[in-house]
Amino acid sequence: MQTWPMVFDQFIEERLVTDVLKISEKVWGGARSTKEEKEMVPAEVVARFLEPGGTGETARGRAQELPVKARAAVSKGGSSSCDLCRLIDDLMETREAVAGGDTTTSRAAEI
Repeated sequence: MQTWPMVFDQFIEERLVTDVLKISEKVWGGARSTKEEKEMVPAEVVARFLEPGGTGETARGRAQELPVKARAAVSKGGSSSCDLCRLIDDLMETREAVAGGDTTTSRAAEI
């Protein structure tokens, strides 16, 4: 993946995929470029990204890991699944507390 942000939130999204997830490379920095940045021609950046053993291969590997991690998180017992169950339990407890009742069973376990 290559990024070429132009306006608004594209710069934030570019930082996410290049610096945080490391699944992309910056082609052009847009208006926020500084004097310290080396000016690069987009064709050179793309060629460097696509060359064998380059950053592109590493980025593709990381990108292929993301769906596996996402599936694991949303599967039963995964981190997102557990977080959702805890949220449901907390909401049910709050509703019961406001209504004056008390609940001791987990309603999220029914999901």
